Amino acid sequence: MNSPDPIQFMQTEDHFAYLYEQNTWFKSVNLDGQDRSDRLPPAWYGHSVANWEGDTLVITTSKFNGKTRLDTIGHPHSDQITVTERISLRDADTMDYEVTIDDPIYYTKPWSNKRVFTRQTDFELIEYSCMENNKSLWEGRVVPPDYDNWHTYDTED
Repeated sequence: MNSPDPIQFMQTEDHFAYLYEQNTWFKSVNLDGQDRSDRLPPAWYGHSVANWEGDTLVITTSKFNGKTRLDTIGHPHSDQITVTERISLRDADTMDYEVTIDDPIYYTKPWSNKRVFTRQTDFELIEYSCMENNKSLWEGRVVPPDYDNWHTYDTED
């Protein structure tokens, strides 16, 4: 959530999902309130349990593998972190988001961040590819497309 890149939120009857433009990452959360983490290994995104408190969706995530960072600056966290997200709609185009970080290894007390997300209707998520420092591309092990012979197709025929 601390990336400047776009995020798309999607909800069905059974799931809530975050689709991140950054690296085409995604996270899907079951809305049935069941904790399945006891039979799963620690994960990059942890394991989430969701429930409703009135009109607010509360997602509690734990059992992280401890190998990620909290943001693009690199603030650390341990495998003991618990992340609690609270999501509620103000109206059809505005969403309140609050995240609370509780990690007794790295932080002396829990801390929170609040944001307001506004629906954007003038764009869609795009493919994300970071190739500037891809040595395999620049050293010839990966061959870039031949843009001089790129073909476009007329779909009106």
